Amino acid sequence: MPPGRATSSGHMFLIGQSLSRSSLSKAPVPRRDYAMRSSLEDIPDEIIRHILLYLPPEHTLESFQLIARRYHHLASEPLLWRWHCRSSFRFWDPKHKFQEKLTALASSVDWKGLWITRKRANNRAARLLDGVISTKVGQLKRLQGICELGYDVKDYLLEQCHVDETAEDFLARRYYANTALGSIHRSVAVDLWSRYQGRALSSEGLDTALGAFDMFVLHDQEQDLDYIVRTLDALAEQFRVEHPTFENLSTREKALCLVRWLRANHLTGMEHPEINYRNLRNCFIGHALSEETHPSLPIISSAIFTCIAERLGLIAFCLAFPSHVHAAVYAPPGKDLDGEDTDETDGEKKRMCLDPYGSDQEVTLSDLRLRLVEFGWAQGTEAFLRPSPVPIIVQRTAQNIRATRDTVQNLTDNDILGSEMKRLRSGHPGLNMEAAEYASMWAELLMKQTTSFHWDSNLDSFLRKFAISWSEDVWIVRKYLAPLYDKFVASQPHSRLRQGWENVHEILAMLARLDNRIPEVSRRYTEDISTRVRYKIGQVFRHRRYGYIGIINGWAAKGSYSLPMPHYLNAAEAEEEGDVYDPTESVHSSRMGPQRTYYTCLRPTVDRLRVAQENVVIVTDPSVIPDELFFVAGKFFRRFDPDTCTFVSNIREYYPDD
Repeated sequence: MPPGRATSSGHMFLIGQSLSRSSLSKAPVPRRDYAMRSSLEDIPDEIIRHILLYLPPEHTLESFQLIARRYHHLASEPLLWRWHCRSSFRFWDPKHKFQEKLTALASSVDWKGLWITRKRANNRAARLLDGVISTKVGQLKRLQGICELGYDVKDYLLEQCHVDETAEDFLARRYYANTALGSIHRSVAVDLWSRYQGRALSSEGLDTALGAFDMFVLHDQEQDLDYIVRTLDALAEQFRVEHPTFENLSTREKALCLVRWLRANHLTGMEHPEINYRNLRNCFIGHALSEETHPSLPIISSAIFTCIAERLGLIAFCLAFPSHVHAAVYAPPGKDLDGEDTDETDGEKKRMCLDPYGSDQEVTLSDLRLRLVEFGWAQGTEAFLRPSPVPIIVQRTAQNIRATRDTVQNLTDNDILGSEMKRLRSGHPGLNMEAAEYASMWAELLMKQTTSFHWDSNLDSFLRKFAISWSEDVWIVRKYLAPLYDKFVASQPHSRLRQGWENVHEILAMLARLDNRIPEVSRRYTEDISTRVRYKIGQVFRHRRYGYIGIINGWAAKGSYSLPMPHYLNAAEAEEEGDVYDPTESVHSSRMGPQRTYYTCLRPTVDRLRVAQENVVIVTDPSVIPDELFFVAGKFFRRFDPDTCTFVSNIREYYPDD
């Protein structure tokens, strides 16, 4: 196979001259083209096959294969299109079973048809993305169309996520490409978690079940589920190479050998836990495996040990011990931990406990029982010393994420420390924290059985967060959560009438109505309106009272009643988000003086925050605009103009004069 697409200028000139469709469609053909065709016919098939490897596949389809029957045959060979499939696309939807196809005979796979299918998916995604950017009407429906194409459009979306700033709509294109890609990633995680519903509690698939959290904060990075599995496989293989006599050891010796190797290579635990323990990145197994220092909480450290131990043939599990998850290793049937024959099935000699996070020594069962007594557990202590199924470990990880959120929220006077605690390998800290909390909510709903009386304990808060920040996931909620909701309601024979934020179907219907709503147009018809509304869509400002930076994305000349309010807030709630509210103000009040002018603004985690005009202080220095704001600006704006320090509007459907 060729190392790249570079080739001799002579070959490229020859192919280029031969691929002109216009010259082939005209008669008579000029003498020079006759000569060129003749020279091409003199080239052996082997040379043409080699040249076709360097020719863009689009040109092969559109031009070269149309020259003659011979060239159509050469341009349809399976080996050629297998090469194009491998070199043109990096990511493949699992439905194609791409890796299996690569191991099969080339002639047994329609590689040309497969390449065309992938190309058509990209073209469809491009059309839909253009529609998403061009109008707010039907935006969610178009995003759903992109997302349902799955990993087949990930290559295309990654290109759009990094589109050059010279593009006239680069902010909008980057934002919505990231939005679609994030939803695709989350769908992979939700699909994986949903498989644990309605089946016996399982201990299989711990690596991918924990890796699903990483998919919520993956962005454009490579550390997806496949990366996590490959990395754990590679670590297990590296351990085997470094310990050639491993198979000769007893179970106890194997477990201690592995935990000491992991700790010696800093693959578990963390540095300076007194400072770093509650860092968000410590909750993600993908981060622990990919970062140089591999920081992780005890639950992730124990999971890494368990996953590698299983790959080495050990029988290992996580133990959901209170406040500090441990790992357990069991001897094989008929043997004890030291390799001696035994008839015991679950005795003290057949299991051992370890703390991969903090120790390279065995932790005795008596020590763990003593700790449970100190915690106040006088009865039922053995439940904490038995293997914990995957759903329990996933829910414990979700609890750790929420604990990090609570810790960060309490750091009101230390923004620097809070930002560091929320920092991940990519993405913006505040948005990453929101995504992680969203993941924890999904995990709780999917890992609990719907037969549980408290299955819906966080349903209303989940639906609010979904509608506020993740409405592009409407297709995921409809596919995975709505059926679970229906099962839960059906299992409650005396269930009360569920409305609003407690009813999944009502929220889905609300979002569908909003998606199809015709925009309400606000014009600067009169001089009075132009005089009253001093500022325009896209201007950056600092709030006079609260000091935050925002971007104007809506205005109302008289009062706030006509502002485009968020569908999830009423007027009072919107004011509580950060501005002064005068409850006596009313559009029907004749006793009041001139009504105030209001704006809505965009902040990193709020779409439509209401601000009174007197609190707007225009910013003209681009350097003071937070990076997070540049990213979310794509939801309403096409690009940024640094000369005027304004964002170019992409909501002219609502404000055509701005």
